[in-house]
Amino acid sequence: MLPLSKERALELFEQDLTVYAVVDGGGAEMLFDREEFESQLPGTVFALSREEWEESPAFDALVQERLNRQQEREQAFLSHEGDCFAIYQVSREDPQNVRFMNLDWLKSHDIPVDRGNYDLIYTAPLGGSGTKMEQLEKLYEQFNLQKPVDFHSPSMSVSDIVAVKRDGMVSCHYCDSVGFTEIPGFLPDNPLKNAEMSMEDDYGMIDGIINNGPKEPTVAQLEQQARSGQPISLMDLADAVHREERDKRKSVVEQLHQQPKQESKKTAPKKSAEREL
Repeated sequence: MLPLSKERALELFEQDLTVYAVVDGGGAEMLFDREEFESQLPGTVFALSREEWEESPAFDALVQERLNRQQEREQAFLSHEGDCFAIYQVSREDPQNVRFMNLDWLKSHDIPVDRGNYDLIYTAPLGGSGTKMEQLEKLYEQFNLQKPVDFHSPSMSVSDIVAVKRDGMVSCHYCDSVGFTEIPGFLPDNPLKNAEMSMEDDYGMIDGIINNGPKEPTVAQLEQQARSGQPISLMDLADAVHREERDKRKSVVEQLHQQPKQESKKTAPKKSAEREL
């Protein structure tokens, strides 16, 4: 189950997805109409089936939106401090018809491996151990046999590029007919030179390689992770909901204290006509 705030739960309910209210003890009750939403106690955590979400058009739309943010996501990959990887595939237009072609074919036609012919498809942390080539082979197996749920692209194959960042060093590798071949110069040096951008750790990505974020995540951040298929804790979301409600109440109280106090003016009672005579 993926946790949701009330607002996001209502939005998905209107899209005909099945939404649940998490009750005491960790159980979940299906909600059938808006009245049932409104009857829930403040701070109630709502949830959605992971399987239903991953099969929904809304999830696919988020994945496609991510693909449109090429430069932003590439900069985030290059500036990330931890080990990570990025997968590039030949763009849909493929003007030079290089998709699925090996390096020997490219050389025989005098066609260079050009970043401009590729789209950044996927980025994620690089886990596991082993040499660089061993990790590349593991990625090839993963993206053919056990693809992540938010990888909505063709399986990894010949002509794909895998960029690997280990210990701060980036190298790019061409998926060839047999194994991988390193391609120097495919990516530029990290363009994020100024300190402000280098310190930034959240570029709005939904695949999460640069999501250090604040120590206490917000409801919006947790929802974004859940929408992308990343597992999050129901307790974390419940804490975030309570924390933001507390901050909202605190903000209202502070605003009331900041309002200027109205001066109470005392007016002398009017004398009656009899007393004035």
